[in-house]
Amino acid sequence: MKIAVSANGKDMDSQVNPRFGRSSGFVVYDTESGKVVYLDNSKNLALPQGAGIQTASMIADTGAEVLISGQIGPKAAQALSRSNVRLYFCSGGTIKEAIEAFQQNRLEPLTEDKVQAGSGKRGGRGMGGGGGQGMRGGGRQM
Repeated sequence: MKIAVSANGKDMDSQVNPRFGRSSGFVVYDTESGKVVYLDNSKNLALPQGAGIQTASMIADTGAEVLISGQIGPKAAQALSRSNVRLYFCSGGTIKEAIEAFQQNRLEPLTEDKVQAGSGKRGGRGMGGGGGQGMRGGGRQM
């Protein structure tokens, strides 16, 4: 299984980036081979709109089955769902910690109603707004 995580760096020790469409990149971890690949998202950072949808397409193209991130806008979430990518919330810690938390069922699944409503633990408002709480901030603890 491939797991994509929004990242502030290029390896498993990098911090999770709590933003999706405006994340600088993604670490994609293959649980079967142990291979780690970094996806640069810099081309989508400067887009005036549609960064989330373009980033969702890039993630889907990797074959990832799971995405771990913080704030995801509703259009990006819908695009990922159509590509059968399951979404999980995490706003802090390292990439390695986020993947371990996912594998131990300690991350909150992001469902369409939570993304669109922008309420509850997530608190996202798309495009980088909101102040969601993640693994260390009141949701499920690590």
